[in-house]
Amino acid sequence: MNSENPRMNGWYCGITNNEERRKTEHKNLKGKIIHWKCIDEDSMRKANEVEAYFSLKGTKNLSSPNGAVKSSWWIYVFNLPSSNYGLGGIISNETIYKYAFGK
Repeated sequence: MNSENPRMNGWYCGITNNEERRKTEHKNLKGKIIHWKCIDEDSMRKANEVEAYFSLKGTKNLSSPNGAVKSSWWIYVFNLPSSNYGLGGIISNETIYKYAFGK
Protein backbone atom coordinates (compact mmCIF):
# COMPACT_ATOMS: atom_id res chain seq x y z
CA MET A 1 0.00 0.00 0.00
CA ASN A 2 1.24 3.44 -0.75
CA SER A 3 0.45 6.12 1.77
CA GLU A 4 -1.85 8.92 0.72
CA ASN A 5 -0.99 10.65 3.99
CA PRO A 6 2.37 12.44 3.56
CA ARG A 7 3.12 12.31 7.31
CA MET A 8 3.03 8.50 7.17
CA ASN A 9 5.30 8.11 4.11
CA GLY A 10 8.20 5.85 4.97
CA TRP A 11 6.39 4.17 7.88
CA TYR A 12 5.67 0.46 7.57
CA CYS A 13 3.52 -1.87 9.62
CA GLY A 14 3.26 -5.65 9.71
CA ILE A 15 2.81 -8.75 11.82
CA THR A 16 5.28 -11.53 12.51
CA ASN A 17 5.96 -14.54 14.68
CA ASN A 18 9.69 -13.74 14.94
CA GLU A 19 10.72 -10.13 15.56
CA GLU A 20 14.46 -10.58 15.08
CA ARG A 21 14.10 -12.48 11.79
CA ARG A 22 11.59 -9.99 10.39
CA LYS A 23 13.66 -6.95 11.33
CA THR A 24 16.71 -8.50 9.65
CA GLU A 25 14.67 -9.23 6.51
CA HIS A 26 13.49 -5.62 6.31
CA LYS A 27 17.01 -4.28 6.92
CA ASN A 28 18.36 -6.48 4.12
CA LEU A 29 15.64 -5.33 1.71
CA LYS A 30 15.35 -1.65 2.64
CA GLY A 31 18.55 -0.63 4.43
CA LYS A 32 18.99 1.20 7.73
CA ILE A 33 15.94 1.27 9.99
CA ILE A 34 15.87 4.38 12.18
CA HIS A 35 12.84 3.58 14.37
CA TRP A 36 11.51 0.10 15.22
CA LYS A 37 8.75 -0.84 17.65
CA CYS A 38 7.42 -4.37 18.14
CA ILE A 39 4.59 -5.29 20.53
CA ASP A 40 3.25 -8.71 21.56
CA GLU A 41 -0.51 -8.63 20.91
CA ASP A 42 -1.15 -12.19 22.27
CA SER A 43 -3.26 -13.23 19.26
CA MET A 44 -3.19 -13.03 15.49
CA ARG A 45 -6.66 -11.46 15.51
CA LYS A 46 -5.47 -8.56 17.68
CA ALA A 47 -2.30 -8.16 15.61
CA ASN A 48 -4.37 -7.99 12.41
CA GLU A 49 -6.63 -5.34 13.97
CA VAL A 50 -3.64 -3.16 14.90
CA GLU A 51 -2.08 -3.65 11.45
CA ALA A 52 -5.38 -2.65 9.80
CA TYR A 53 -5.62 0.42 12.07
CA PHE A 54 -2.17 1.66 11.03
CA SER A 55 -2.90 0.82 7.41
CA LEU A 56 -5.98 3.07 7.53
CA LYS A 57 -3.77 5.81 9.00
CA GLY A 58 -1.58 5.53 5.90
CA THR A 59 1.35 3.23 6.69
CA LYS A 60 2.67 0.87 4.06
CA ASN A 61 2.24 -2.84 4.55
CA LEU A 62 4.85 -5.00 2.89
CA SER A 63 3.63 -8.34 1.64
CA SER A 64 5.48 -11.43 2.72
CA PRO A 65 5.94 -14.29 0.25
CA ASN A 66 5.14 -16.79 3.02
CA GLY A 67 2.22 -14.86 4.51
CA ALA A 68 1.26 -14.72 8.18
CA VAL A 69 0.99 -17.86 10.25
CA LYS A 70 -1.22 -18.56 13.26
CA SER A 71 1.59 -17.65 15.66
CA SER A 72 2.06 -14.20 14.03
CA TRP A 73 0.84 -12.05 16.89
CA TRP A 74 3.70 -9.57 17.05
CA ILE A 75 2.88 -6.23 15.45
CA TYR A 76 5.77 -4.08 14.30
CA VAL A 77 6.04 -0.53 13.01
CA PHE A 78 9.21 0.94 11.58
CA ASN A 79 10.58 3.89 9.65
CA LEU A 80 13.44 4.31 7.22
CA PRO A 81 15.56 7.44 6.73
CA SER A 82 14.25 9.67 3.99
CA SER A 83 15.11 12.95 2.36
CA ASN A 84 11.42 13.49 1.53
CA TYR A 85 9.51 14.37 4.69
CA GLY A 86 6.14 15.25 3.15
CA LEU A 87 3.93 18.23 3.87
CA GLY A 88 3.96 17.96 7.63
CA GLY A 89 7.71 17.74 8.11
CA ILE A 90 9.68 15.02 9.80
CA ILE A 91 7.80 12.61 12.04
CA SER A 92 9.34 11.10 15.16
CA ASN A 93 8.41 8.24 17.49
CA GLU A 94 6.68 10.78 19.73
CA THR A 95 4.65 12.34 16.93
CA ILE A 96 3.58 9.02 15.36
CA TYR A 97 2.08 7.89 18.69
CA LYS A 98 0.37 11.25 19.10
CA TYR A 99 -0.93 11.15 15.52
CA ALA A 100 -2.08 7.54 15.66
CA PHE A 101 -3.56 7.51 19.15
CA GLY A 102 -4.34 11.18 19.73
CA LYS A 103 -2.16 11.31 22.86
